[in-house]
This record gives sequence, structure tokens and C-alpha cells, in this order.
Amino acid sequence: MANPQNNPDGDIRPAEHGCPDLTLTIWLHVSLNESLPLQARFSYDESLPLEVRVEFSNATGGVVAWALSRDLLIAGLHQPSGHGDVRIWPPCRRHDGHSLWVLLQGRIGAALLEIRVAPLHAWLVRTLRSVPFGTEGLSMDWDESFERVLAQWDR
Repeated sequence: MANPQNNPDGDIRPAEHGCPDLTLTIWLHVSLNESLPLQARFSYDESLPLEVRVEFSNATGGVVAWALSRDLLIAGLHQPSGHGDVRIWPPCRRHDGHSLWVLLQGRIGAALLEIRVAPLHAWLVRTLRSVPFGTEGLSMDWDESFERVLAQWDR
């Protein structure tokens, strides 16, 4: 397998579930003039077909995980999408852009991420082969999903 740091198109690795994970080097923009590389591992589990899990890790070993809507990521490839905690902007075609921009807002801060579109798009297509649009509800464990939502309210 290719090393994701040397391959701008990412590294797709087999996973225990149906769709392989995608590892990419993305950029965290900390100011107008400074960006830091992060490793991002995108994973998709057919039993949770509405979400994409992303683990961001830095060079010092810190890891932050987010659950994003697969539909939101797909929509963000083509048009500005999202509101609240997650907002996505597609590449600027007038400037021959190749990156998707994602703004994540948490309780204590925000992160502006730049992600190459080509490998993410190819990976999202694989998730759609695994669980096509409109069939997500057929592969979900609804009891488990409701338990997870209710558990978040108990915090």
C-alpha cells in the first residue's frame, strides 16, 4: 500500500466492514498564512449508513473523532452545505480548485480543513456502492441508533 504522506490521492485500506477506510493528509488552516498537515482516516460502517466517521491525528499523537453525515459530505462536493457545527464548501471552479473546505465548530473552538476532492469523491462513491442512496434504512439497527441518540441526551 502507498504511504498516504507520499500519495496525494490517499490510501485506501481494507476494513472489517464492507467499505475500506480512506487515509488522507489534509490541511488545518490556523491563520491566513499558516497551515498544518493532519492525517484523517475516513471510515464507513454499513450498520451506521448515514454517517462517516473521521479521525484526525496530528504529529504529536493527538486524535479527535467526528461523525459526519455522508449525505452532507456528498452535497458539499457540489454546493455549499451544512449549518451549525459542520459547514462545507465545494472547490471553486473559477480558480481551478481541487479542494473541499470543511468548517467544524465545537464547544471550545473551530477548525477550517482543506481536503483534496478526488480521493474523497472516489471513496464516497465506494460507500454508495456499499449502501446506495435510499436504502440506508434497510441496513440500520434502529434500536441501537435510538439508544445512541438517547445516550447523548443523558450526558
